[in-house]
Amino acid sequence: MEEFQYLIPEESSDAIISNVASLRKMEGYLRDIFTTYSYQEVLLPSFEYVDLYHNMDIGIEEERMFQFINHEGKRIALRADFTLPLARLYVTTCENEVQRYSYFGKVYRKEKKHKGRTNEFYQAGIELIGQKGTVGEKECMEIILKSLDCLGLKNVKLVLGSAKFYKRLLELVDDPNMEEIIHLRSFSMMKDLVRNKNIDGSLKELLLILPSSIGDINMIKDIEKIVEDDILKGALNELIELYQQQSIKDLSFDLCMVPSMKYYTGLMMRGYSPYCAQPIISGGRYDHLMHHFHKNVPAIGLSYDFHHILHALEMEEETND
Repeated sequence: MEEFQYLIPEESSDAIISNVASLRKMEGYLRDIFTTYSYQEVLLPSFEYVDLYHNMDIGIEEERMFQFINHEGKRIALRADFTLPLARLYVTTCENEVQRYSYFGKVYRKEKKHKGRTNEFYQAGIELIGQKGTVGEKECMEIILKSLDCLGLKNVKLVLGSAKFYKRLLELVDDPNMEEIIHLRSFSMMKDLVRNKNIDGSLKELLLILPSSIGDINMIKDIEKIVEDDILKGALNELIELYQQQSIKDLSFDLCMVPSMKYYTGLMMRGYSPYCAQPIISGGRYDHLMHHFHKNVPAIGLSYDFHHILHALEMEEETND
């Protein structure tokens, strides 16, 4: 027992000491921004029924959840996501009107060992539920733009992708290796797939350049000229329309962006610092999640990962010293 007196479980994040003041300052700035846009802060329960996640197949596998058996003999787990509990809150308290929620707190997911990743994530975020189309996207982009000034990080790059584009590609190609090929951006594997499946025409042209499809808005416009499928073309047009309507012009687009959650249906957003391998900001549109609650309500949200933000700040300060 004595050997554990000075240790913490490997599943836990180490204590934050030197950066607490920076963390609290960022929380305050974000709260002010969220309040300005009329987001209501919500304190959610720490435990959820495992079946809530299991029945919806949203991309959080049971083996990644920290599970317990409660006094009723039912399986419960530490909160693994904020979006799903807030979606449930919406359908039980609202009647299809636009609702804005904000949150601050931890989620818990088991990560692979030796990946340098923690199993507890301290996040802040927003969910804009009931707002469809580019109006919701523009609001999220405005909030990101305002928040970048208060995070204290330099050279943060915002990258946009499309879950609609990604999922349609998987439907068109219908190959079990397609997800891995996109994730790895493998030219050789993509060439083999195209050859083995005898893919030709505009789809072949698209697939062969897909691994390198990261760039500015001109890259999106060039690929839009290639595609013939209406759904793919529609997804690209949505990105072009959003770019034209919002004020952040220093954007990158990544058509190989893989949805981090299965519930994403359209725009995906990620913010990167050159001092952190993981995104410090992430989010996207999830218009079909409410179907699980027998509602047809569009929604979009984004989150800030404080663990990665603080790491990036620390590395940036060391580099500039």
